[in-house]
Amino acid sequence: MGELLDDDHLRGTSLRRIPVVVLGFGKVGQAFASLLEEQDGFAGEGVRLTLVGVCDRSGGVVSNDPDDLPIGDVIAAKGALGGLGSMPRLGREGMQACEALSRYPEAILVDASPTHADSGEPGLSQIRHALERGHSAVLASKGPLVAAFQELLELARREGCRIGISAAVGTPLPSLEVGSLGSRGSALHAFRGIFNTTANRILMQMEAGVSYEDAMKDAERAGVLEPDPRLDVEGWDTAFKVLILARSFWSPAIPVESMKVRGITRITKDEIAQALESGRRLRLVGAAQQSPSREVTIRVEVEALPPSDPLYSLASGDKGAEFETSLMGRFFVTSGKSGPRTTAAALVKDILNIAAHPTGLAL
Repeated sequence: MGELLDDDHLRGTSLRRIPVVVLGFGKVGQAFASLLEEQDGFAGEGVRLTLVGVCDRSGGVVSNDPDDLPIGDVIAAKGALGGLGSMPRLGREGMQACEALSRYPEAILVDASPTHADSGEPGLSQIRHALERGHSAVLASKGPLVAAFQELLELARREGCRIGISAAVGTPLPSLEVGSLGSRGSALHAFRGIFNTTANRILMQMEAGVSYEDAMKDAERAGVLEPDPRLDVEGWDTAFKVLILARSFWSPAIPVESMKVRGITRITKDEIAQALESGRRLRLVGAAQQSPSREVTIRVEVEALPPSDPLYSLASGDKGAEFETSLMGRFFVTSGKSGPRTTAAALVKDILNIAAHPTGLAL
């Protein structure tokens, strides 16, 4: 696996094939597969990413080397059958991602499975298995990074493989890259931002006079709610993203207990009106700060933002983050166009960065 990531091996005339196994084939997993097909495996980057295995709750499909999976057929089978285990010819009931990885020693695991922060499953056990056998892994799921960040990072370093996590912390906002690379040489003291667009979409509709209940129904119709809506509206999606970022920037051992989380579920029309009357906007903000003694505190709560706040002007689908550093002062980044396709693009970015720049944590 180490040879795969050396730049020298990317300079030859032929493209090096990077096999990919995907765990979880919902919206993000299918968007990732579609990107590989549309972009010819991103051959323009000097490598070719090839889909060789996909697993969901029913089982999975795995290609017969040297063939790639027929991506269009796999996506069609998922839609028609609901599960890949029963796909004709290629499907295997109950198959797990580790079985597909065993056929391809140089494969990278992509975890696009649902997020379960308490257990980290279904991805955590499969990621452990992959890392123990020298397979790098890139994650869209936050669950394994909340449940076992330090363990996975130490395991990857010990086995000489890599972890990519930018797809788990609020794509397409490049907060991980900015906080780790953009402030290098200048200590990062704090960061804050809007990392969940669904909560702020609901708050904006309430500003327009829509009730909380109707705004929730609209978000459900639009397909922007998490499978467990509490992650959005109770602030936990934001909190998990901030926690993962803080662990990446400062210490992988920051505990979940360091977080104070209050979402939007108790926000009233009167609070919305009072904020508007004072020229402010209520927004769900996640923030983390490291004290001089290196203690880290994390909070997620609704803030009444004045027009001078860089987060104030963000539109419904935008994310934004502000960073405070010792030498470079404060700086701010923003991005829009959230959704499965941008999350899939971040997964691709992580894989390509692993191939081009092998570091302790792929960015």
